[in-house]
Amino acid sequence: MARKIVAEPPVYESLRLTIPAREALVRAGNQVRQMSSAQAEPAQLDPALPPSLQRLGVPLYETTLVAPPAGLVLCLIGQGDEQHRGLRLSDEPAYPGEWRDSGIAWHERGSWVPCPRCGSALVWYEAGYVPGWRICTRGHHAQLSSDGRAAVAK
Repeated sequence: MARKIVAEPPVYESLRLTIPAREALVRAGNQVRQMSSAQAEPAQLDPALPPSLQRLGVPLYETTLVAPPAGLVLCLIGQGDEQHRGLRLSDEPAYPGEWRDSGIAWHERGSWVPCPRCGSALVWYEAGYVPGWRICTRGHHAQLSSDGRAAVAK
């Protein structure tokens, strides 16, 4: 009997989140932890953050992704040393300084697509060099679309 492969939920750090995106993540059962804050004293900031992100003055979050909620948009914000990733809902306006076409590669965008069978988080699983091949945290296989915005069960 074949053993089912189970993947650990992925953890994404240094994300800027809108309040609706954070609330949607929590409602879907994901763990969201604030890493820094504009009001935090320097001693309270996460030392793992690069100094440029510590100086940014906006809250940054760490997310353990169990089940991505529908309608999330992963985007790239800022320039140079202050460049960082952000999440917002698709019906929210773009962040100030957000890259016009989001600046995100298809394979990164695909990290926020739910499993087409069960809705769990997809994890990189490209053994054999099959671009877009993913496995969910419950063991289902999926193939990302060429733009990383959807997946089909395999």
